[in-house]
Amino acid sequence: MFSNLFGKKETEDKDHLFKDRAYMSIEAKMKACAALGKENGSVIFIAWFSDTAKKFKDFFAANGLNENRVIEAKYLTAAQLQSHQPVFTEHYPLHSKEEAFVANWQTKNIMVYSAMDEPLFKHFGSEKLIPFMKMMGMKENEVIEHSMVSKSIINGQKKIEEQVIVEQSASSQEEWMRMNLK
Repeated sequence: MFSNLFGKKETEDKDHLFKDRAYMSIEAKMKACAALGKENGSVIFIAWFSDTAKKFKDFFAANGLNENRVIEAKYLTAAQLQSHQPVFTEHYPLHSKEEAFVANWQTKNIMVYSAMDEPLFKHFGSEKLIPFMKMMGMKENEVIEHSMVSKSIINGQKKIEEQVIVEQSASSQEEWMRMNLK
């Protein structure tokens, strides 16, 4: 009865440029990224903001991973993508900026790791969903991964984009949201 509730996942996923993996907390997301890094040596982690890059570099170093696998988006070169699988450590608040950034990449279904307690998600009330998810028995380290999640994130980014007249750069997602959304 419920098997077709969300449609056929395999056909929907092919249309998405990004494939989202959302966790309840930033800590759970960072642990999942570290596990992926240990499992797959070809993955590089791309952060949109310098604060995120620093947090991930510190976390990776503390967990025995090469911190140079974390790259801030503005410093990423085509050569670094050659033999690596790109994974974003967060979403940029504007979907058009994400699309423009990866426009010339051959890779599709680029993985993005997100957390419900990040400022982008909080802007849309995620802090109200977290207790509900816990009440339903979901564990903090469980991933939410579905094409509907990706669609919801894109729709949220587009709503934010409508509110931004002149974008101001920032060192963190939180600062970006504070400076660009009044």
